[in-house]
Amino acid sequence: MKAMRFVSLISLITGFSILLQWILTWLNIFPVEDTVPGFKNYLLAFQLPDLWLVFTSILTGVSIFKKKEISVFFGIALGSSMLFFGLYALLYDIVTGLILEIKAGEIFGKGVTVYNIVVGIIIMIICWKNRKMFL
Repeated sequence: MKAMRFVSLISLITGFSILLQWILTWLNIFPVEDTVPGFKNYLLAFQLPDLWLVFTSILTGVSIFKKKEISVFFGIALGSSMLFFGLYALLYDIVTGLILEIKAGEIFGKGVTVYNIVVGIIIMIICWKNRKMFL
């Protein structure tokens, strides 16, 4: 059950962090710059997928906290979405050459990419391994 509490906590932190990032972007406190041609459009196209991550993050965290069976479904959906996002961002960085950029904003972005890949896999594994506790 400790592992599921970890997933609940990390899910809520992830969801609210993504939501905060978009609020700051919408308020232009976190401005988006074209580091490569089309980057601003690329990033702004992620609003709906990121809101899906927020939705599944919050549902995962809350449903685990409430010990609901559906938390396994939401956790796997969240982990899969995070893994997809991370792999997509990684390939985008490779294709555009941003993978070689060593600026503060790019380092933060690379950290987010690695976080999504690693934590997404961990969340899926933990939720799947602990599915029987809800049956």
